[in-house]
Amino acid sequence: MSYTKLFGSRNLAIAAFASLGGSYLLLRSRLVPAKQKERPAGDFSVSVDRSGGGI
Repeated sequence: MSYTKLFGSRNLAIAAFASLGGSYLLLRSRLVPAKQKERPAGDFSVSVDRSGGGI
């Protein structure tokens, strides 16, 4: 396979779309949990894995 077929405009467009889409999904998957951790002032609830469950 020659370089002209490998680096055609269609293949470059597909690669660019895949790269941008992948970086968007990666960024989104990192920002969503960080945003869910933010709580309003006065919210003293804890997640289930952090609760002691005892007296």
